Amino acid sequence: MAETKPPELSRDQIQQVRAIFSNKCFSCHGPDEKNRKAKLRLDSRIDAYAEHEGGKPIVPGNLEESVVYERITATSADVVMPPPKSGKSLTNSEKELLKNWIAAGAPWADHWGFMVPVRPVVPIISKGSVIRNPIDAFIQEKLDSTGLVANGSADRTKIIRRLYLDLVGLPPTPGEVDSFLADNSPSSTKKLIDRLLDSPQFGEKWAQMWLDAARYADSDGYEKDKGRMVWAYRDWVVSAMNRDLPYNQFIIEQLAGDLLPNASDDQRVATGFLRNSMINEEGGIDPEQFRMEAMFDRMDAVGKSMLGLTIQCAQCHNHKFDPLTQEDYYRVFASLNNSHESSIPVYTVDDERRRANTLVKVREIEDALREQTPDWQARMLAWEQSIAGRPELKTDWEILRPQLDTSGGQKHYLLDDGSILAAGYAPTKHTTEFQSEISSGKIGALRLELLNDHNLPLGGPGRSIYGLFGLSEITVLIGPKGKPGEAKTVKLVKATSDANPEEKPLDDAFDDKTGKKRVTGPVEYAIDGKTETAWTTDLGPGRSNVPRQAVFQLDQPVDFAGGAVVTVKLNQSHGGWNSDDNQNNNLGRFRLSVSNNPAAEADPIPARVRDAIKIEASKRSKLQSETIFSHYRTTVDSWKQFNQQIENVWRQHPQGSSQMVLAERSEPRTTRRLERGDFLKPRETVKPGIPALFGNREFQPDHPARLQFAKWIANEQSPTTARSIVNRIWQAYFGTGLVSTSEDLGSQAETPSHPELLDWLAVELMENGWSLKHLHRLITDSAAYQRDSRVTDEQLQKDPYNRFLARGPRVRVDAETIRDIALSASGLINLKIGGPSVYPPAPEFLFKPPISYGPKVWREEKGSDRYRRSLYTFRYRSVPYPALQVFDAPNGDFSCVRRSRSNTPMQALVALNEVTFTEAARALGIKTMKEGGISDLDKAIYAFRRCLSRIPSDEEIKIVLQLKSETTTNFRSSPEAAMKLVALEHAGNGEILLSTDPAELAGWVAVSRVLLNLDETITRE
Repeated sequence: MAETKPPELSRDQIQQVRAIFSNKCFSCHGPDEKNRKAKLRLDSRIDAYAEHEGGKPIVPGNLEESVVYERITATSADVVMPPPKSGKSLTNSEKELLKNWIAAGAPWADHWGFMVPVRPVVPIISKGSVIRNPIDAFIQEKLDSTGLVANGSADRTKIIRRLYLDLVGLPPTPGEVDSFLADNSPSSTKKLIDRLLDSPQFGEKWAQMWLDAARYADSDGYEKDKGRMVWAYRDWVVSAMNRDLPYNQFIIEQLAGDLLPNASDDQRVATGFLRNSMINEEGGIDPEQFRMEAMFDRMDAVGKSMLGLTIQCAQCHNHKFDPLTQEDYYRVFASLNNSHESSIPVYTVDDERRRANTLVKVREIEDALREQTPDWQARMLAWEQSIAGRPELKTDWEILRPQLDTSGGQKHYLLDDGSILAAGYAPTKHTTEFQSEISSGKIGALRLELLNDHNLPLGGPGRSIYGLFGLSEITVLIGPKGKPGEAKTVKLVKATSDANPEEKPLDDAFDDKTGKKRVTGPVEYAIDGKTETAWTTDLGPGRSNVPRQAVFQLDQPVDFAGGAVVTVKLNQSHGGWNSDDNQNNNLGRFRLSVSNNPAAEADPIPARVRDAIKIEASKRSKLQSETIFSHYRTTVDSWKQFNQQIENVWRQHPQGSSQMVLAERSEPRTTRRLERGDFLKPRETVKPGIPALFGNREFQPDHPARLQFAKWIANEQSPTTARSIVNRIWQAYFGTGLVSTSEDLGSQAETPSHPELLDWLAVELMENGWSLKHLHRLITDSAAYQRDSRVTDEQLQKDPYNRFLARGPRVRVDAETIRDIALSASGLINLKIGGPSVYPPAPEFLFKPPISYGPKVWREEKGSDRYRRSLYTFRYRSVPYPALQVFDAPNGDFSCVRRSRSNTPMQALVALNEVTFTEAARALGIKTMKEGGISDLDKAIYAFRRCLSRIPSDEEIKIVLQLKSETTTNFRSSPEAAMKLVALEHAGNGEILLSTDPAELAGWVAVSRVLLNLDETITRE
């Protein structure tokens, strides 16, 4: 009898075997040792082939001795695997594949996603197929194997609209379509692709995909959901896309831009990627708990967006499907866990120009002073020597280490240097109280130091959004140690400080007690007994976020031989009315000290100037010398006029915004594995490194771990990095990725529809300088992308989801593009790039209780910013912008690398009735009247092409004209309704209303509403 030849299995089939094990077996027999059943492991070749109780699980080439085959074909519920109670079962085809695999020698394949991609050989395709580049060869090979016949190319109007919507997120104008159709050269499509790739709108369109993954939003989330200013990160992503920043560098700068040599502000802004997590500042919360929650969120975002792995599954236990242990998770965690939650000032383009101009003018005036005073260096040196010997400054200070105030929900931390850091909830009006004991009982003065801290807005020293504060009143009680009832309030008679700004009223702010206008000003305001006045160190933008100090002298020194108890009350009543809207004006980091010197005064020389003076003149840097001179000049009476000029110039310095970034800690933070991911259950210490799956390497201790981690992810040997971004870009073009599970390329991932193509594209990306634009150019220039999207019965039956790409992509565009199509077709769109987020029309009730926890500010735009691209719409996490949310835009609560795509009646109602869409319809109606031609036929074709790009069919024109005629007739019988429809201040229709029949215009507005709401309008064919 002839021996049966074992079946031959393809690479795809071998990978399908692994996928079966992963989906049906790994939960009980996979990497997670704690939950493994019967001590049987099927994710490891060694274990799967090894001797086990009752036999070997898999014996290559021998079905009878393979226990796995015996169990999957068993009929008894007590024996069959997977067990019925697991809810999993094998299909007949899966059983047949496993049978053939074992019979063929059980050829083992490690998971494809964990192997470094290698460029596969491009298939050789027989003549007759359209092959524009290697992408088409891989796709055609799959089509040939399935028997599907590919569609021909789409017509050129569809191609230009498809390219515009995909590359810049806007439809082409009729003029742009006509120009493209008139160019019959073979390279016309390539030229169009290149032009769109060079468009500034390209970066806006493709930034959105990354911002989803970066969980970008303009608010903190949680209960308060306070607004935040993080638009600079969004603009950095847009810029990176436009300048085609290599993807590996794109990753490195977002993870560790601040750690690069001579890091620029842009590279520091890029680390906002990791800071986009939600922030909880509710009353009574533990800030450390929610810092850890933010760290977990960062791990999730890095896993999904950069690695394409569900690494977050190992936060609480070993991963059940991928060989990732909890220790692996916390190694990566440790790599990111040594940073401050910092922020830096950022400026718009216009503000940056003003800022540069301010600094240049200040420098010019100071240079003029030096020129006019040849001996200025000798004078400054004499001044330096003179300020060193003042007796009242030679004071010994004893730092108070107080019990921490726990009232008001604000959290305080006592740091190693004796300073106090405020965190968590920030009440707008409150008094904090700190009680300390000292051994020496003689006290003549109290010092309050205001200190910078990376974790405060713009470095502090305050907690307002600009890092400032207002100290309404300071009160001191002193009594003998051990006798709290004898403590008495001492009178503070003199206050000195190194910062005494002029009086400045707070906007629309009145004191609760007196009803008087609240003001801030010099340090005397902190001891004047008036709660409507407060001391601040606000000297204006660019000069306020520096350490400061104040010294308060007691009316009469006190002396308790046995030691004293000192209680300091800090009244901070200069915040706003709404603690849910960043209106605090609190102290951020400060330190209290006492001295027995009753004549003690604050050093009038700022700390940074003192530090520079300590350096020998010949060894000072240029910056240090300029720092000294800038203060010295203010002490020279004869330069008063010049100093005033400089003060006037400084007032032109823009306020700027804050951008959340990372800053590395000088003292390493210890990371421990957390039992079940609970921050209250730390276990053994874990050092930074990469998962054992990828090499089990710890990082060099003398280099920043975060930078080492970033460089590892961006390395060509990191197996999932290039595959992950390639897959997501493919998903954006074709609706589904080559791997449909974009967030997971691990063991539970779907088997790639075209595995060789995925690897070829990954290698192609890396070998072409990690250029994403190179990838975009390849995909859009392929025959697969440019195919007609019409579907045949055979295609629908064999490939309902178009995974094999016999037809072109046809998907509804994303939420932002839907709104942008309406704005663009109507001519309303404002194509300004970048800057702070804007507030287009939205229902007012959304931002008030009970819909919103606390009242939120929504200053509806009245000018052209009303029609900015949707990318720039301000996004509250708890109150998503409804016109975007209804079309499936994510909220920014967590990293999203694959949007859902729903189809609901609510979407049609929004596109018909939402304010912006209504205004767009009115504007399109006006534009049609103005520019559409003389006849109704010309106007109908014009409006149709503004929305759909193509020329309408005769039947479509007939319907449009009939609709226009009927609505015009109806509006003539109801002129009030016609005027209501067309008269809108934001539609720019004042001029045409004066010279046009309102009913006629209303007819075209009605037509425009229908055209903008067509399925084809919001679909990329």
